[in-house]
Amino acid sequence: MGPGELGGNIRRLRREAGLGLRELSRASEISAATLSAIEQGRSSPTLANLHKILRALGTDFAAFFAGAPSGGDSPVFPAKGMKSFRDAHRRYTLLLPKRADVRFEVLHEVLSPTEKASAWEAHDCDFGGVVLAGGPGVLEVEGSGEWPVRKDDAFYVKAGQRHRLRVRGRRPMKLMTIWYPPRY
Repeated sequence: MGPGELGGNIRRLRREAGLGLRELSRASEISAATLSAIEQGRSSPTLANLHKILRALGTDFAAFFAGAPSGGDSPVFPAKGMKSFRDAHRRYTLLLPKRADVRFEVLHEVLSPTEKASAWEAHDCDFGGVVLAGGPGVLEVEGSGEWPVRKDDAFYVKAGQRHRLRVRGRRPMKLMTIWYPPRY
């Protein structure tokens, strides 16, 4: 999905929700000018900002990118049906579909090395994960400290804690993360 299509879909959802640009700005804590640029396809949001926008609109990544909840009761989820989305520094792949009987969210994430520090994030759910490859990196939890993370290391962050994960090596870091309860 390109910036124009993504922005158009956000605008459609905002209008369906009966929100003006300033109302969405307040609810998502993103400036109205930035939202306007995103809706017009002149700018692409980071995944963190897209999550804030979607949450303010009462939806989530899975619904926004995948559409309706997955039917069926198969315990196997083929890779060809998985949805991926990205920004300049991250790519997420939803490994499990949005389905009533799936009680947690699992993502495969790829973080690119960057000179610029990633933005602080906080989520309304607990999440943890494991570094599958790449890195090394550092996990920072605001007010608590920072810890190195390398291949095969696991981590856990409680809901509401501001944090960021940065790649300090030259290779992208591949992670599997689990979110509970799911954000969708």
